[in-house]
Amino acid sequence: MKTKKVLVSLVAISMIASMFAGCGKSTTESTTSTSSAPSSTAKAESVEITWWDYPNFQSGTAGDYEKQLVASFNKKYPNIKVNVEMIDFASGPQKVNTAIASNSAPDLIFDYPGRIIDYARNGVMAELDDLFSDSLKSDVSTKILDACKLDNKYYMYPINTAPNMMAFNKTMLDKAGLTNMLPLNKEDRLWTVSEFEALLKAIKEKIPTLTAPTAIFAKSSAGDQGTRAWISNMGGVSTIAPDLSKYTINDPKDVAALQWIVDSVNSGLILKGGEALASNDVVDMYLGEKIACVPLYNKTLLASSAAKKTSNFEEVFIPYPTPDASVKPQFEAYIGGFGVFNNNDVKKVEAAKKLVDFIANDQDTAKETLKQTGSFSVRSSITGLYDDAESKYCESMIKYLGTYYNQVQGFAEMRTYYFPVLQNILLGTQTPKAGLDDFVKKANETLVKK
Repeated sequence: MKTKKVLVSLVAISMIASMFAGCGKSTTESTTSTSSAPSSTAKAESVEITWWDYPNFQSGTAGDYEKQLVASFNKKYPNIKVNVEMIDFASGPQKVNTAIASNSAPDLIFDYPGRIIDYARNGVMAELDDLFSDSLKSDVSTKILDACKLDNKYYMYPINTAPNMMAFNKTMLDKAGLTNMLPLNKEDRLWTVSEFEALLKAIKEKIPTLTAPTAIFAKSSAGDQGTRAWISNMGGVSTIAPDLSKYTINDPKDVAALQWIVDSVNSGLILKGGEALASNDVVDMYLGEKIACVPLYNKTLLASSAAKKTSNFEEVFIPYPTPDASVKPQFEAYIGGFGVFNNNDVKKVEAAKKLVDFIANDQDTAKETLKQTGSFSVRSSITGLYDDAESKYCESMIKYLGTYYNQVQGFAEMRTYYFPVLQNILLGTQTPKAGLDDFVKKANETLVKK
């Protein structure tokens, strides 16, 4: 455990917002769920733990599904009292940091590697190696497993994942006679930058009532993985080296891809003013049918955004375009899972681990829990959770997950350098080359800071 001085410093760190700050439910509530103990386990020593959760589940009011899980858990472990407290995506990260600094952290949290591994880096998380059986490790992608580790020890137990891609309003394109320009009949729907550009030009011509065919955003770090993936896929060079030793998005090929984006803004294929747009703004434009394509979307977001749509239009997921057919896409992924805080109470740590194991692996509830997230299992053996074609397609695209880097040293700081550079480039005060060179220089320094 680090010193309290280190813990207090966490409050000052600008922690990573969820993929879309403010998306999903934002209700904050506290609930406690217990059940009477069966006689066979009535003498087990009682322990009380606290679970903080973001609105990760789709059912009902925030906290409803968590109550159901705890009620089911208590049938097996009636001696473990679980207090559930809901936190929201906007204020939740700071609330966790404050709790850590004041030695009042919860016992477990459902979050993602970017935050959980950063907590572990500051010495406040319990190791979870004992939960990672050989069967689990053989069933989960190495890229996902690596995202859950720090110094070769596991600190996050992964549950669900979803690849981030683009999405198009298919109904809109159907009416304009442009659906044939989507790569729906190509293997894995893979396509090239030239095909993408041709479609945007056709949308601009055939649907002039749109604000623009698509849009970019750079107001903040929220959703910034989407614009990095857009640039790096069109350029064909990943954002970061496979060994996580350096950022590589300033490669000349990626610089050319960003120049294409700038040129497309100037020609009206991409909405002007992206420097002042947040990721949520662009998603809302798409749901409001003001643009035909959203550049950052996934199965979880599709499920949570349905109520915001102005009409029940059909949506299709499409990969980011690449330079040519020989270059395969590399997606950034959402990964969700549990971290257990080390609050210097072995009994609470063990109780929290039992809850994690139950939620992830209970035969009666595990698959329903995955469905409630609106995403897919990290296990390759658990598939076919959804019947609709788009869900099946998204699940099949998990094979294109790229190098996961949200857990690297300095990730949160790196993000503070990225979006201002993208703003400058969109405003024309920096060239793509100068901007990306500036970003990579600062970003690489964060990888070695202690």
